[in-house]
Amino acid sequence: MWNEEDIIEATIKHLFAQGCSNVFIIDNFSTDDTVKNAICAGAILADSFNSKYFDELEKIYHLNAVVKNYNDQTNEDHVWWLYIDADEFPNINCNLTIYDFLKSLNLSIRGVHGYMFNHIPRCEPYYIPSYHPIDFQPITTKSSSAKIPLLRYDKNKPHLYSAGGAHTLDTCGELVKIAKDVLNIHHFNYRRFEDTSNRLKLLCQKRSDGTSRVDRDGYKAKFFLNSGNVESAYITRYNKIASIYNVDEYKKLIIESLPYHYKYTVRWYDVKKCENLICQALNYYYNEEYELAMFRFNDLLEVIRDKKLQMFITINIAACLSFSEKKESLELLKSMMKYNDKEVQRYAVKNIQKIKERSGITEIENTVNYSIEQYFGEFKNDFR
Repeated sequence: MWNEEDIIEATIKHLFAQGCSNVFIIDNFSTDDTVKNAICAGAILADSFNSKYFDELEKIYHLNAVVKNYNDQTNEDHVWWLYIDADEFPNINCNLTIYDFLKSLNLSIRGVHGYMFNHIPRCEPYYIPSYHPIDFQPITTKSSSAKIPLLRYDKNKPHLYSAGGAHTLDTCGELVKIAKDVLNIHHFNYRRFEDTSNRLKLLCQKRSDGTSRVDRDGYKAKFFLNSGNVESAYITRYNKIASIYNVDEYKKLIIESLPYHYKYTVRWYDVKKCENLICQALNYYYNEEYELAMFRFNDLLEVIRDKKLQMFITINIAACLSFSEKKESLELLKSMMKYNDKEVQRYAVKNIQKIKERSGITEIENTVNYSIEQYFGEFKNDFR
């Protein structure tokens, strides 16, 4: 890890909540309070090293050395290790902690595989330190990038070497059974804009000698003959950071289907209200507390004056309402179709289709007695 002071406390607490007995950290000479915050959260500083450049191969070397040293000294027959970066929060996509899941595994399985879920910052606060970042950034895309971050080390068997940032492993000729597509590895490389921007700047900007910390990437260099022409992913992120956070306001209010079960997220605290009404509303919605979500969306209507945003909020209210009053919800969504904006209409149609598919309704009965003005009288002219 390197300069992750804003998120490392949450990372450590999350690992303990998942059932880890110990959390060991390896620091690449951080210049901020990363190590201090990690130790305060209960982690053990197992190793640290200083390098002029970010080097994946050197990082992998130190990781495997720490693990092998522990395994050589322990009296335990089996030890599970979880290899993660500071901005990764792995979760089993069911109502189990990682520890409970591993207890249920057959002894023949020695590795657990999962896919990366890259989360998107969409509304402020983008993140508050010490909390799970998923409560601020629930929206994500499932990546085709896979990892095998969970490995079990057995006494009197060859050591398993994690490689390539846990994307692969060296089994030393041993046949190893892997449980595939079990983990959801939630990745939060964008947190608060200022923190993220400053870290990427330190990584990517040229130093006084004309070099940058990411000029070399040891893992990639292995395959590109030590070429200096391989652009780091960090440079790509740095160049695109402004566009990542520059999201149209209405998009912050779009409820999307999540490719994971939000309600199964393992936390170390009771879910509390976020500081932002949009965050509150979306969190309640994804936790399937639709009535509370509807209250928060209603609160938003009282403070937002932009007509287009009001339409998106109203569509979300209809989405919440659909879980108790489907036909009334559909009638409300139909009225959104009369608003002269293609994005609003498209979002309304999307929700109408979802409700119909979920409920099996093919047509909306005209006999439904539902008055839009009853709930949204002050905006009634916008529905006509």
